[in-house]
Amino acid sequence: MRTYLIRTFGCQMNKHDSERVAGMLRAQGLRAVDDPADADVVVFMTCCVRENADERLVGQVATLKSLKTGGRPDVLIAVGGCIGQRDGQRLVEMLPHVDVVFGTHNISHLPALLETARTSRCSQVEVLEASEEFASDLPSEREHPWHAWVPITVGCDNFCSYCIVPYVRGRERSRPLEDITA
Repeated sequence: MRTYLIRTFGCQMNKHDSERVAGMLRAQGLRAVDDPADADVVVFMTCCVRENADERLVGQVATLKSLKTGGRPDVLIAVGGCIGQRDGQRLVEMLPHVDVVFGTHNISHLPALLETARTSRCSQVEVLEASEEFASDLPSEREHPWHAWVPITVGCDNFCSYCIVPYVRGRERSRPLEDITA
């Protein structure tokens, strides 16, 4: 059975997105592991708001390079979240052993991007500019069965001079009421 590991940096929204990624990977038949050396797929859900997140990402991805060059070339490394949204193709240029880069608006595309990267052996970069809909119908793999992230909005419309959130999460979108109360 193929395996995966998700590393999450940043805010609660990234934790929620990580649960959604885990749900999709589990639905594809993958099993979670704790050690990168045991993973067939390693996904980094990233943050560009919190301090030092870029450095943490580069450091952790760099440690996986030796895994890929040292006998596990089929390990897939994916970078998503806000850094993926902000940097896109630049991430693959900076870290050429990254196989997939995806943004905050296309998490649901990750399984297909991973499969394309695996079969083509070429890096896949997909960063969409905006998402009109609140994608709340993705499967989730909860870290704790008694705890769930229930975001009611995504993004921001304020465009404060010091804040990057509207640029990486997009304009504010509200989750449909029936999704929240279901």
